[in-house]
Amino acid sequence: MTRLWPQGEPVPMQLDPAGAPQAFAWAGAWHPVAAVAKRWRVRASWWTPEAEAWQEYVKLTTADGLLCVLAHDLCRDEWRLVRLYD
Repeated sequence: MTRLWPQGEPVPMQLDPAGAPQAFAWAGAWHPVAAVAKRWRVRASWWTPEAEAWQEYVKLTTADGLLCVLAHDLCRDEWRLVRLYD
């Protein structure tokens, strides 16, 4: 069963010097990133000039077998787990 958190669960991140995800903490453990499958950016309410809600989404697999999507709020520099596939 796929789990979805529409608002996302905040997760601490470890990034490499280029800003790519290396690991994140969730459910009491650190999950090292094995591979990034896809990255994309979304600007919510793009038609409204004052809307600056930029999000970067990263679909990745971890070394311990998770397939998930993380969202990075680029304005606040906050990461959230938004989807976990089984």
